[in-house]
Amino acid sequence: MTPEFTPPSPFHTISRSLTPACILAAAASALLLFFAVAPNATAQTPTLVVVRAMPVRAKKTEVFAPLPPLTNADIGEVKVGGKVAPVTDFQPVLKGPHVLQLMVLLDSEQMLGAGGQFLDIKQFFKDLPPNVEIGVGWLLQGKAKIVQPFTTDRDLVGAALKVQSREAAANPLNDNGNPYQCLRDLAAKWPGADPNKLRAVLMFTDGIIRGNGQPQSGDQMNPDVSGASQLLQREGVVPYPFFWMDPISPDPNRSPGGQLEGQQNFSDLASETGGAPLYVGLFAPGSFAPLLNKLYSTLASEVVLTVNAPGKPGSFSRIDIKSTRDDIKIFAPDSITIGNVMKK
Repeated sequence: MTPEFTPPSPFHTISRSLTPACILAAAASALLLFFAVAPNATAQTPTLVVVRAMPVRAKKTEVFAPLPPLTNADIGEVKVGGKVAPVTDFQPVLKGPHVLQLMVLLDSEQMLGAGGQFLDIKQFFKDLPPNVEIGVGWLLQGKAKIVQPFTTDRDLVGAALKVQSREAAANPLNDNGNPYQCLRDLAAKWPGADPNKLRAVLMFTDGIIRGNGQPQSGDQMNPDVSGASQLLQREGVVPYPFFWMDPISPDPNRSPGGQLEGQQNFSDLASETGGAPLYVGLFAPGSFAPLLNKLYSTLASEVVLTVNAPGKPGSFSRIDIKSTRDDIKIFAPDSITIGNVMKK
């Protein structure tokens, strides 16, 4: 009698099928599944970074003359958050494909323009290439009051520059309320924020913190300046603070503070954000043309790097850039927001 056929147990089938080749295949499948489920582990986000050259022996807090524009060959290794970030594009800031939005802020407790300074500023506007959009606002009670939205119409933006009378400048209602609080307000509420556009601010003020400013400790950066620096970096805004103090204080009862304090605040702010302080000596310049020409040269020396930053959009990470040359360093913000967009 032929014995009845009994199918093999499923457990026996499994045990016989676990050959080394099958084990390797299963492991590979699991690995692929892991990366499919967790793509953020290797995510790279295109991010714009504005940089320029600085003397190799200079410190970031020092004022230095603009150097010749960087070339692609000058850029060495770029790291974001300690990880290599490949450079995928290299473009000039001025006359390049990227739009630069430049917000000009005037101090509400200064009489800027009464001595013809606006003529120099208007000429600076006209010298800027078409890829620059300009807006105008006031430093007023801790806010940035925008009076002219971004435009490429140089005549329109020039007409927005209004001379402040001595009476208006002396009115307590027109106190700037701390210029660094105004910068934070501007950065947080940037008009028509677009991650594909570059952002910069040209601020005319003495840089002095009056009233409710936070005390500074020793050689540490003033907390108001530090707070503004952090938010400017997060929002990708490069500051160019221009030192201006009325030759005659509009209110003899209001302490003008110290010029050194304001200029130190400017240098500290610019060193972390990739900006540049604009001042010569301890007094307001008679003509704005030399410093505005220096600003133009600074902008002309800057380039925009597009880097594939490791991480998700909205992450705030430190950036380090090395030069291939031994006579320069790369001047850039200390940190950037990946993807040039804030987390919501």
